[in-house]
Amino acid sequence: MASRITPSPCATPAEAPTDRRQDILNAALACAAEAGVDAVTIDGVRARCGASVGSIYHHFGNRDGIVAALFFDIFHDQSRSVQAQLDAAKGVEAGVLALVTGYLDWVVAQPEQARFLFQARGAVAAGPRTPDLANAARRRNQALVDWFEPHRQAGALRDLPCELMPSLVMGPVQSYCRAWLSDRSGKGGLPSPDIYRSELAAAAWRTVRA
Repeated sequence: MASRITPSPCATPAEAPTDRRQDILNAALACAAEAGVDAVTIDGVRARCGASVGSIYHHFGNRDGIVAALFFDIFHDQSRSVQAQLDAAKGVEAGVLALVTGYLDWVVAQPEQARFLFQARGAVAAGPRTPDLANAARRRNQALVDWFEPHRQAGALRDLPCELMPSLVMGPVQSYCRAWLSDRSGKGGLPSPDIYRSELAAAAWRTVRA
């Protein structure tokens, strides 16, 4: 009686496309972490994950498609993480602090992904998915504006245009994190953002509180 052959997980139709897509994105992130976004190439990705050229083109179209797909996956993950912290906050001060610390904690926990967001944004903005980037940024910003507006109307925040609030709150922490991430060697650069976690959060609150 012939022995039964158990198919490998890679052969499972329902799982293979998702797994292969993620393998390709993981390989692209590894390329970028090692030598920057310009190092994300078809050959570089193939060498890291073993995907065929046909598979890469099937999932992403070309090299720019890989960069854009990875950017949006990370962008949405970051947005969900920060939004979850905001949703869990009780009160306006706690919400402002949650926005800053939620963002900072995500960057510290995932520096390679955060660095990729900063590095790849220009390329995505100049590519065919420019409208997608604009829409994603608009949705995220609008969610913050909608959160700030009731608190401003209630007098808990300064009487400023609500579209200005996200920049006032998030600008300093994003600026510091970008500078910290720019030191790829990790030697002689800025201290980790988590050292200034409380200071950055408190400064954001002082900037917008009534």
